[in-house]
Amino acid sequence: MSIDFLNRENILFVCDCGDVTHQFVVIIDNYKNSDPEVFVEVKLNPLPFWKRLIHGIKYIFGYKCRFGDFDEICLNKSHISNLEKIVETLKNIKE
Repeated sequence: MSIDFLNRENILFVCDCGDVTHQFVVIIDNYKNSDPEVFVEVKLNPLPFWKRLIHGIKYIFGYKCRFGDFDEICLNKSHISNLEKIVETLKNIKE
């Protein structure tokens, strides 16, 4: 089974602060004649090995921080056209 990458569009959002570690990518996949699929890939903060191991062990035992694990991305007016494209793609998906 081959994957057709020609019908895939990657839209990169980089934080307004300019730090490229604050980013996410939206992938619009128009595979063949089916409805498009929209995926969001978020860049996670890198952690040292031991902190990742501790987070993994906590996850295995069901620990959940009430604040969650998060970072932020500041969007600006230059991102509007790409956001509108994503919204239009999602609106046109048949249910």
